[in-house]
Amino acid sequence: MATDYCGYHADRAANWNCVACGTLLCQECFPASPQSTHSLYCTLCTGKMRYLGVGNAQPSFWSQMPRFFAYPFALNGLIFLALLAGLASASAKLFDPHSILIFLPIFIVVALGVRQSLRVIEFCSQGRTRPPSIADLFDGNPTTLKLLGLMLAYGIAVACLGRFGLLGAAMIVFLSGLLPASIMLLAIHGTLRDALDPIQVVQLAWRIGWSYLGLLLVLLITAQGPERAIGLMPAATLTHLAEHYPYVLIAILVASTAYFNMVMGAMMGYLLFQHHEDLGIEPDDEHAAGPADDRALELARAVILVRESRYPDALRHMAGMVADYPNDLHVLDYHHKLLCQSGGDPDRVQLHTERYLQALLDMQRKSRMIAVLEAACQVVPHYKPKSIAVRRALAEEYFIQKRFKPAIALIGMLHKEAPTSDELPAAYYLLARIYSEGLRDDGKAVMILDFLLKHHAGHAIAGEVEKYRKVILSLGQMSQAAV
Repeated sequence: MATDYCGYHADRAANWNCVACGTLLCQECFPASPQSTHSLYCTLCTGKMRYLGVGNAQPSFWSQMPRFFAYPFALNGLIFLALLAGLASASAKLFDPHSILIFLPIFIVVALGVRQSLRVIEFCSQGRTRPPSIADLFDGNPTTLKLLGLMLAYGIAVACLGRFGLLGAAMIVFLSGLLPASIMLLAIHGTLRDALDPIQVVQLAWRIGWSYLGLLLVLLITAQGPERAIGLMPAATLTHLAEHYPYVLIAILVASTAYFNMVMGAMMGYLLFQHHEDLGIEPDDEHAAGPADDRALELARAVILVRESRYPDALRHMAGMVADYPNDLHVLDYHHKLLCQSGGDPDRVQLHTERYLQALLDMQRKSRMIAVLEAACQVVPHYKPKSIAVRRALAEEYFIQKRFKPAIALIGMLHKEAPTSDELPAAYYLLARIYSEGLRDDGKAVMILDFLLKHHAGHAIAGEVEKYRKVILSLGQMSQAAV
């Protein structure tokens, strides 16, 4: 399956495609959910967006070959292989090979192997990376018997077609090529009716496309794995095991057969997962699309408009978002950055900066306020917020950063700008601290404190102001005495 990549991230597979303009977007650029109740339209042309599914974002089938052969070595796979080998070995030791009872353990071993293979296909088709556990094999669906029914139907069809000469032989080859598709349908739907439906079988192979032919080739080679694995053992070893430890040889043969069956199941399941959206297969929770997040999607639309240099459209879009999400800091922040970086209308910059700074103050995110103010000042030099509370909070942050001059510039003349403001006493108390603790100018600090005690004697912080004034004076006297 060829992977389509995002138009803005060349290294990321696309999850969405516009049916009108063909734009391809990854989940970051278009963070929508396929289950969204809203109309999902293209940001650039308003065309309908089509979900490509997570399968498109998966690595190619051929690049996963090492993973397929390592798949059975996961914990659940090893437990199953050990169980099946142990069961086969114990059966060989406990049952007389000439007794009819030997067919019971043979049927159990075969049934478990077949059931495991079908469950592996089902699990991998949903994007699960771990093999099914022993408990997962017993879900009440008798797919083992259904697979035997499928093979019986296939055998009958082959026997009938064998009577038609070359045409019959060609049909047998064609039918054999569709057998994996039938098995895959049985694994994902669990019904013999679907597995034997020629229309569904052909449609499945057609939807997978050329990759299905590659799968047939790989399955044909992999199916010879057990024989090749046994063939790697020295002849003397095989002879010794057959004569003295036949149950060990049986365990090896059963385990290798089950191993390669799991590998083939993982191959078929992965190919189904890459096309799960078209086939109606629900991915597991790890790959399922997240819940709809309209805010994230609308923000992503603004990012796309900026990438396309459509700044007026992006600003209009963000203005609408601010109206819809007036207290969302992420929305306010992106709109503010867009206004400042695009060199927008100074009046709009001031208006939005006031709003954003107030929101930061209300939500106790004061550490971010200075960056917002300074970004606005790049567009509107010497800008000062109208809110005295905001200016005091900004001055306090500058004071913490030991940047005293911009702090003083914000609140140094408030007795003239806003003489009746309720925020003035707290702001001037801060100003006195800046002069005393920051600039080491206790004279100006005492003048400010005297101003507060004279004009705001009844304020709630008057007592604290008086104490602070006494501390400054006493420290000054101690310094003079030390000299």
